[in-house]
Amino acid sequence: MRRVVDSCYEEAVRKLRDHRGQLDALAESLLTSETLDEAEAYRIAGITRLTKDDPEV
Repeated sequence: MRRVVDSCYEEAVRKLRDHRGQLDALAESLLTSETLDEAEAYRIAGITRLTKDDPEV
């Protein structure tokens, strides 16, 4: 059990580090406007949102 928890923790920390720039951009925007809709959050984070029409979905 401890090994699974440690592994998940390490993965979470790695993902947070890998996406730090996106998280900082979202945090800055939220400090300015307090709320974001879904489209704004994706745009600010620089993420292209997949739709059900995309072949990868």
